Amino acid sequence: MSQDKKEIIPGLVPQKDGSYAIYIEVPNGACPSASDLKALSEISEEFDCKVHITTAQKFMLLNLTKETGQRALEKLSKTNLYTKTARDISQPRVCVGRPYCKFALQETFPFSDAIIQTIGRQPIARKLKVGIAGCPACCSWANVLDVGFVGIKRGFQVYVGGHGGVRPTPGQNIALIKTYEEGVELLSKIAALFTENVKIKSRLDRVIKKIGMERFLKEIGL
Repeated sequence: MSQDKKEIIPGLVPQKDGSYAIYIEVPNGACPSASDLKALSEISEEFDCKVHITTAQKFMLLNLTKETGQRALEKLSKTNLYTKTARDISQPRVCVGRPYCKFALQETFPFSDAIIQTIGRQPIARKLKVGIAGCPACCSWANVLDVGFVGIKRGFQVYVGGHGGVRPTPGQNIALIKTYEEGVELLSKIAALFTENVKIKSRLDRVIKKIGMERFLKEIGL
């Protein structure tokens, strides 16, 4: 393996074809300001990269070289766009929730903001995906992610251990929370327990299977 391939550049993600990509956080899946979108457009044109909107509600800059990627990162640092450079809780995947959706039972944006502002940069092992849905229809797939909060009239049901992929697994409903603070505290405990039990990469359902649901619930205070 060459020195070039061994070098790790925070924010620059090697791709299978030898190119590089940059992931840009988009909190609540809501586009940033017009000025930041303009900056993103200018970067795309200058470095001839493709802007992809991911299913995780992020921007992804594709077809970069190591050189153009580093230059793009430098330009992005002068905007309000947050480039993902580390493994952390980061942004949850959300639907629009109340008051926008006629089916929604709960607001999602304030809950997501509480997570991002309080524990969004908390380091975690790979991979822990988080979702918030305003109702049981789960347009954000919250019931099939590692940790999902699904809005009902009385608060949010908490689902754990779900994931997609070639062998999709639904999450298990383990609790009901009534405040954002409860959700943030619970997610922080789950993330810490997950990281303690993962050496390289795993998913929450495997950790639960490894230590048992009874111990898992006890460790997170349920």
